[in-house]
Amino acid sequence: SAGATWDLNSANSVLKIAGLVLDARIALAKGDKKSAIGFLKKAVEAEDAINYAEPPGWYIPARESLGSVLMLNCDYAEAERVFRVGLDKNPRSGRSLFGLMESLKAQGKNYDAQLVQKEFEVAWKNADIQLKQVEDLL
Repeated sequence: SAGATWDLNSANSVLKIAGLVLDARIALAKGDKKSAIGFLKKAVEAEDAINYAEPPGWYIPARESLGSVLMLNCDYAEAERVFRVGLDKNPRSGRSLFGLMESLKAQGKNYDAQLVQKEFEVAWKNADIQLKQVEDLL
């Protein structure tokens, strides 16, 4: 129903994020990175608009997916900015640290990438999966 809720958020607000992420994944599967980026930017805006809850209303930060697709589009500086904002919102996120590290490497910022890699290794030391490429953030 229109008034249904999902924890502290309306179901519609959470499902809006899901729909935009799905649209982005479909666009990406078709090779349309530009449209995927547009959908993910809207998903980030929708995610930023929902109320904070533990666990979060939408469990995979759209910002991580946006950063990943920006990397695939060779927009490394913008990906760096997106991952840094993600870390402002979710400090020590291993996934955002990985994306930031990869974006720094891609820009030749090797010293900064090494510093972030140390943070990533601490954050990810007990993880049960390995992140090997930015596509793993999708």
